[in-house]
Amino acid sequence: MLLLSLQIFAILVQEASSNDNGLAQTPPMGWRSWNQYFGDVDQLLMEQTMEGMVDRGRFDHTNQPISLCDLGYCDVGLDDNWQECGSPEAAPGMNYHDINGNPIVNRKRIPDLRQMTDYAHSFNLTAGWYGNNCICKDLCRNETECKMQIKADVKAFVGYGFDSWKLDGCG
Repeated sequence: MLLLSLQIFAILVQEASSNDNGLAQTPPMGWRSWNQYFGDVDQLLMEQTMEGMVDRGRFDHTNQPISLCDLGYCDVGLDDNWQECGSPEAAPGMNYHDINGNPIVNRKRIPDLRQMTDYAHSFNLTAGWYGNNCICKDLCRNETECKMQIKADVKAFVGYGFDSWKLDGCG
């Protein structure tokens, strides 16, 4: 039995592999807007948070100035409520996707998503986006509609300059 267990273990160890590309050497470390602001987030709050993440007004144990990003917390994520829930531009049956599947941004809260991600990048921070919004869900009604929304969401994600995408199960 012990020999069989060792043989199975040896096979499993041989099958395990990883992609050694330098990415994901640690879990994502940073800050998400939901944890502090819930749905009451806007671009100014996001940009002020970015400034706080790189601010070296803290000191380490040797009394050297240090930022949260210096400690590895370099991702700032825009969570739920960036979208314009119930937009008049939304497709029939949708809350924040137009008839072409494009996500509709609440410009009162987030006037310029691309400028916001560029601001994060100017501090060498990465910018994360929330993809399956829980405050105003859009559930596609058929496979064609789903594919159209997914493609448009990915195009928006790239166009706005985001680096990571959070998906969850809404609690």
